[in-house]
Amino acid sequence: MAERRLSVLIALSDTERADELAHALENDGLSVAMQSELEQPDGFDVVVTDAELLDGVAPHVLLGDAVPGANVYAVLPANADAALISATARIARAGYRLLPVEARPGDNLHPAGEHAAGGSLHAALTPRELETLTLLADGASNKVIARQLDISVHTAKFHVAAVLTKLQARNRADAVAIGLRHGLIYL
Repeated sequence: MAERRLSVLIALSDTERADELAHALENDGLSVAMQSELEQPDGFDVVVTDAELLDGVAPHVLLGDAVPGANVYAVLPANADAALISATARIARAGYRLLPVEARPGDNLHPAGEHAAGGSLHAALTPRELETLTLLADGASNKVIARQLDISVHTAKFHVAAVLTKLQARNRADAVAIGLRHGLIYL
């Protein structure tokens, strides 16, 4: 049975940019609709917008400045290319969030606005460390992590240690709990 195509609603203020993006996303295998063509914009898997949030259900990918909202799953630069937007829509639909990162020279990276009990989350996890954290949430051992990520057991141990250190976790379960509290992983 064929997999259902991801449906994306595009709600951009620049109609020319919206048309270009719609064409590119359709070529990437997504089902696309324009907000201007609909009376009732609901029932979509993901909304791509540069304005206000349209509903409280569908994950939103925001282009430009961040707008607070529970269903904001990603914030991208206003000029993000279609390939990045397409990938982000798929990630948002899968339930993952991509949060903006603040970077200052000499500082560790940390998710904007995220604070652990007792201070800020000291460092954002690398993509590989996020994969490791996700596998930890599934109860994976170092051997399973190594197999899933196609790395050595030694490297898996290194990633687990980095996750524990960056999250200031006492153990694997604590790392998963911290990851859940801060929206780094979802169950």
